[in-house]
Amino acid sequence: FCAEYGFHESFPIYSGGLGILAGDYCKAASDENLNFIAVGLLYRQGYFVQSVDSDGAQHAHYADTDPRDLPVEPARLPNGDWLKVSLLIGEQEVWARVWRADVGRVAVYLLDTNCEDNAPGDRDITHRLYGGDRATRIRQEMVLGIGGVRALRALGLAPAVWHINEGHAAFLILERVREEVANGLPTDVALEAVAAQCAFTTHTPVAAGHDSFPHDLVRQQFSGYLDSLGWPADRVLALGRAPDAPHEFNMTWLALAGTRH
Repeated sequence: FCAEYGFHESFPIYSGGLGILAGDYCKAASDENLNFIAVGLLYRQGYFVQSVDSDGAQHAHYADTDPRDLPVEPARLPNGDWLKVSLLIGEQEVWARVWRADVGRVAVYLLDTNCEDNAPGDRDITHRLYGGDRATRIRQEMVLGIGGVRALRALGLAPAVWHINEGHAAFLILERVREEVANGLPTDVALEAVAAQCAFTTHTPVAAGHDSFPHDLVRQQFSGYLDSLGWPADRVLALGRAPDAPHEFNMTWLALAGTRH
């Protein structure tokens, strides 16, 4: 699971090193014929193209893409229907349609909220890579982590290992815990069971590489989801509490709490 993938400059769903590395994971897995799949987001704008003027100033240029011009196709259910998944963000049900890109032998599933099922504000969740305010970012990361797990389940896939490539995707831990609690495990046992299957890689050892969100924002965006998780909000917030910023929910700390590799 990763927020960006760099496969080719014609497919602008990456910004830099993290995306290039994630793309290389997929290409290497294909070369080795590994049983490997990838999950990300399909952004309508992706990241900007940079130009530098005669004074040396950088300018960012954004352009919308049309999925029909990209190397993707709808992910289909066995009955032929386009796969869509939903999750609660706040009290609102948000839908994401799922696209598939084939990178050699590896299937990459990309979620996109720009569909008619959603209100205009929710359609813009996957508008721009690393764009918008913190509310947009947490919503993007909920779609990636929670919606991504649900997409794999709808496809009948049951990974033995879940790799979180940077903290952006760490909400998959909460969705996996929710699944295990629904199967009858106590919450603390469920967390350990999930952590044993999860691996985390972080590449950016500076503050900008570690998303964090105010507790009030987390409570607001997860208000509907927490009912299905079976944990009180304070218990969830504790998973992302960094010692140097106890009033923020830190995605890297969530990833460290919910992985054992």
